[in-house]
Amino acid sequence: MAALLATPPRCAEGRDGLSPLAWWPGQPVPPSAWGTAADQQAPVLLLLDRGAASGAATSGLLVGLLDRGEQERAQRFRRPEDRERYRLGRSALRQVLGAWLDRDPAALRFRYGPHGKPALDGLLDAAPHFNLAHSGDLILLAFHPSRPVGVDVELRRPGLDWRPIARRVLPAAVLARLETLPPEQGGAAFLDLWCRLEARLKASGEGLAGLERLRLTSAPQPGELALWDVKVPDGYGAAVALAKPL
Repeated sequence: MAALLATPPRCAEGRDGLSPLAWWPGQPVPPSAWGTAADQQAPVLLLLDRGAASGAATSGLLVGLLDRGEQERAQRFRRPEDRERYRLGRSALRQVLGAWLDRDPAALRFRYGPHGKPALDGLLDAAPHFNLAHSGDLILLAFHPSRPVGVDVELRRPGLDWRPIARRVLPAAVLARLETLPPEQGGAAFLDLWCRLEARLKASGEGLAGLERLRLTSAPQPGELALWDVKVPDGYGAAVALAKPL
């Protein structure tokens, strides 16, 4: 966990983290998103900003890509914006994977790990690892050809009482450092820590079930984990992690 508090590695794109590609479903998938080099260091990141995009997220074209299970899950969301966000994220994921694999996006089938992490079903050797996250107006997609990937994005909420959460998930020494910061800085620092923590848990496939293990474990060994902050619009925090190759 101490490693999560430290500054994550930076990429050549900028001191403030990895820069995702802005994209919107229905547009051509950027060729730079079709990374296939198994030894590439950083994941491919695509950012969908519902606040900046034109076009309806629930258009028939996009919704028509989803299978029956995805349609039923979307309908279980109570709020229309949650349904829209889910449909948009899943249709975007299908479009990128279809372009990557040269397959019909609507024909792709998914399986899910014990903690809900999706993977493509079937023996698709060329299939990348992938993950997605959404919060507020943002949806962030992450892909890597050979390493499990996890991504998280969170809307910053001024006034959030973060201390009870921090006490449950952070070691005492890390919590003590956060509590020395002014209130507004402490909240922002906790959100960045949370994004890194959840990205790491999603990369490993453990989900939130792995919180206690990470709270007690030592720093990961070199090569076991790569972790980056992600450059997202003001008012959000984001991070992405790569686990060791399977």
